Amino acid sequence: MNTIVSPDIEKASLVLRNGGVIIFPTETVYGIGADSRNLSACQKIYSIKNRPTDNPFIVHVDSIESMEQIAIIPKEYRNSIEQLTPGPITFILEKKDESIFSTGLSTIGVRIPSHNIANAILRISKLPISAPSANLSGRPSITRSRDAINEFSGKVDFILTGDDSDIGIESTVVDLTGSFPVLLRPGRISFTELIKVFPFIKKYKSPGNNSLEKPASPGMKYRHYAPDCEVILLRKEDIVSGESVAIIGFTPRQGINFYQVVNSNLEYMHHLYSFFIDCDARKIKKAYCEIPIQDEFEEVLHNRIEKATLK
Repeated sequence: MNTIVSPDIEKASLVLRNGGVIIFPTETVYGIGADSRNLSACQKIYSIKNRPTDNPFIVHVDSIESMEQIAIIPKEYRNSIEQLTPGPITFILEKKDESIFSTGLSTIGVRIPSHNIANAILRISKLPISAPSANLSGRPSITRSRDAINEFSGKVDFILTGDDSDIGIESTVVDLTGSFPVLLRPGRISFTELIKVFPFIKKYKSPGNNSLEKPASPGMKYRHYAPDCEVILLRKEDIVSGESVAIIGFTPRQGINFYQVVNSNLEYMHHLYSFFIDCDARKIKKAYCEIPIQDEFEEVLHNRIEKATLK
């Protein structure tokens, strides 16, 4: 396949309208997207990513009005959604438009990205875009344009280039289809922030890995975010040595060839996936992740690191 690599949003929009699959930047991570109403285009994404076909996509739209065209927004939650969007948050809602691809579910995850390029392609194409993270299934999500080009050249129709993702972690996911809101996946919008908007929100309790028949959201059932190298959680006081090891964390250490220093959990989130990708490029065998600082964002980091350690 001849992949077009360009910052041209108009051309990328034309590719989408013609049933193509594109890579595009968002504020969270890069996405791999297709027209949500084009069944064959959406199914191509599963093949490209080697993604389990019961693992749903997130539908990206440009506004609350566009969200209302394809999904049912409960009246009691509309103001809350308006407070939190556009931004790095996805809402699970009952599907209104039957033409929207949803892996057979009666619900869809919908979000309004705040990234200027992502929002522009949604406006210009006039399409809802179904897009999981741009990675091969189970691998670290891509947050840098150069990694998107390296991974997907020859596999997709168009790579829309742009800046690195600001956040570096997938969106927060909140289910609004039940009797109370449920946090399905932690993200940049923390539970501390969510509870201010959704006072009765609960956290989802997993019944165990791979036990869900049909997950309502990405990131709930399968091993995710994992590099080829072994990922190990590291305490501050632990001693690490060896030639083929790498560390991401807050504490500078001697004798480590590849080290990613971070000063906050937000910076940790921003660099985590690119650190994993760089570890594999360097043929690192063990990637150590220092335990996050105790704050409102430690939960999301533990979530991503723990899923990367699953076998």
